Amino acid sequence: MSSALAVTLLLASVPAPPPHLTTGYELRLDPPAAAAPALRLEAAAPSPQEGAQVALSPEALRAADERAAHLQWWGRTLRWSTAAALVATATLGTMAAINQPTAFGDGRCITGNPILGNYGCDRGLSTLHGSIAILSVTLYTANLVLRLVAPESKGYVSEAARPWHTALSWIALGGIVIQPALGLIAAYPQVIGKSQSVPTDPFPRNLRTAHVFIGYITAVSFVGTVLIER
Repeated sequence: MSSALAVTLLLASVPAPPPHLTTGYELRLDPPAAAAPALRLEAAAPSPQEGAQVALSPEALRAADERAAHLQWWGRTLRWSTAAALVATATLGTMAAINQPTAFGDGRCITGNPILGNYGCDRGLSTLHGSIAILSVTLYTANLVLRLVAPESKGYVSEAARPWHTALSWIALGGIVIQPALGLIAAYPQVIGKSQSVPTDPFPRNLRTAHVFIGYITAVSFVGTVLIER
């Protein structure tokens, strides 16, 4: 009892350390041999849980901001370039479909007065349409890869518009995947084992019609995602 009282009085008599020394220090009671207990203040080892935050220099912050701005510029450029290519593809596809047999008629190459004359009927317009379609798929793929490897390139989408943006993105992706196959089969049915079609064959007519309308949906969906992002 007397020992406890002595230790209590000794602790009470030790002056409190200044406030700037209280952090990171601990009180230790080391009883030396053949001496009274000695009270001393030692620096405490930092806790592993106390992770120090590294402050970035102004130069590092400026470099990070410049990188983010550069990626956002590339993302915005790719998005609008892809949208323009898809609109051009849909426009050329419509012109080619007007000249060729579809579910709505035999086409102007048969009935007369074709769009762009002979160029619209001798595979020239179809080749141009296919070339712009390949460009559209290439730009879309580049845009998608950039968004995956550098999320900073994405535009801002509000919480209210996020469900619409997600739905339109999936619709556009589906169209990008299926459209090249539909266009190729409609132009060359023999790639799936069908003989070269005659103008009255309903298979290429219906497939070409579906190809045109899916192209509209794909282009509108992607343009919608671009307009939603800011």
